[in-house]
Formats: sequence, C-alpha cells, structure tokens
Amino acid sequence: MFTLTQTIDAAPAQVARAFTEPEPFAAWFLAEGFTTPADRVSIDARPGGLISAVFVGDGDVEVPFTLRFGEVDLPRSVVLHFDEPAEEITVQLTDLGDDRTRLDYRSMGLPADQETTIKPGVATMLGHMASYFSR
Repeated sequence: MFTLTQTIDAAPAQVARAFTEPEPFAAWFLAEGFTTPADRVSIDARPGGLISAVFVGDGDVEVPFTLRFGEVDLPRSVVLHFDEPAEEITVQLTDLGDDRTRLDYRSMGLPADQETTIKPGVATMLGHMASYFSR
C-alpha cells in the first residue's frame, strides 16, 4: 500500500471532474512518453462503470487500458480498480476552503516491487492534475 497527497487549487466539485469527464481525465492520466487523448477516453462514472482510454506514444504505439469504478461518492470520494496489475485506488477529496482541495490517493494490492515503480508516476500524474486545475 502507498498513499500520496496533493493540494489542488479548485473546489472538490471541480476536482471530481478529473474522474467523470474525458478532458480533465486526459490532462492528468499520463505515463512517461505517452499522452491520453481526450477523444480516446470514455467514462461511465457509476459503481461498476468503466473508464476506458488509450495511452498513445511515439511511432503509433497505443496501449488501451480500463479502470472500473467501485464506490462513487463524488465530490467526496471515488474507488477505482485496475485488473492488471490488480490494484484498488481510493481517492478522498477534502474541501480546504477558498477553492482548494486536498486529494488523498491510496493504492492497495500491488506487490512491493510494483509499488516502487508505480508510485513516482502517480505522483507525477497528481502534479499534472494540480496544474490542470490551476490554469
């Protein structure tokens, strides 16, 4: 398990859009060397619904991926599941007032070696989210 915290200059209802709308999702859900085009993202933000998207890299490399929604209580929290590698992600959004949100991200289920690899990338993604909402 690992946890990360990010402060975002937007109210929780705005930050929740990062999990419900293709454009803000595509702006933060990136991997090194890849983009996630908003027109390649579909989101069904309800328990059991899916986020389906495609990472696009150089040389026409495409990597499709899917996350499944667990509990959805936006703008307060959302649970997401990756099947491969098996991971449960819990995101808590706390209103700090003055249009600021503390995002607490908790990953569970990954083997320790994968956590070591994935955690820095997630920290970068959360930074992209903060940048998206501060523009």
